[in-house]
Amino acid sequence: MKKMYTLIVLLCIAWGAEAQNYKFQALFMYNIAQRIEWPNLAGEFVIGVIGSKEMHQELESIAQKKQLFGNSIKVVHVNADELSGKLYHVLYLDRSSSVKLGDVKKQVVSKPTLLITDKNGLTGGGINFIDNSSKIEFEIFPTVIKSHQLHLSGSLLNLGIVRE
Repeated sequence: MKKMYTLIVLLCIAWGAEAQNYKFQALFMYNIAQRIEWPNLAGEFVIGVIGSKEMHQELESIAQKKQLFGNSIKVVHVNADELSGKLYHVLYLDRSSSVKLGDVKKQVVSKPTLLITDKNGLTGGGINFIDNSSKIEFEIFPTVIKSHQLHLSGSLLNLGIVRE
């Protein structure tokens, strides 16, 4: 019985840490978006989330309180196969959806879209969060980001681990 209680406590702690991680990553995403120059930004700033319902909820919480460049933020849960013809300023792929990065890239190749994944070491996206329990870090791929007509601020490059 004691082992059962210990297991339940450990699961609750792990769940709480995971929820906190989504909150911090969502705040990082908001701050990253502020450090990018977006072309033709008018109307809503749209963030698409592929996979994680928890990340969608955290971003939605931010969207209710904040704006980006004077624009309201719209957060939508999207399917990786249904991106064509729509503009997403940011697309977030959770770890389980990262296998779809190649397909996602093909659909947004010429659009000003920042691809953010939750899997470090993944090539092809603009930013990857690094799984590190002690702090949130991210890899940043300036060449990929610039290929999407997005301009980075120097302060963003100083915050992440730059990869080419």
